Amino acid sequence: MTVSVPGAAGGMRPAPGAAPGGYSAGDKVSHGKWGIGTVVSIKGSGNDTELQIAFPAPVGVKRLLASFAPITKVIE
Repeated sequence: MTVSVPGAAGGMRPAPGAAPGGYSAGDKVSHGKWGIGTVVSIKGSGNDTELQIAFPAPVGVKRLLASFAPITKVIE
């Protein structure tokens, strides 16, 4: 689900803090190898959006491209 807000000329644009795939800080995500993590921060936009995700020890914090990373949002 992508959250959008009204933009100029009646168009829609992504909501502030939303990344491709609808990720935002605080979201839980699942990675096939590293397990469940929490999105800590989001940088960039479009295909260059980088997610910083905190996974449990010993994995730690990883920086992943939202458009490329094998992650899915966990719906609680």
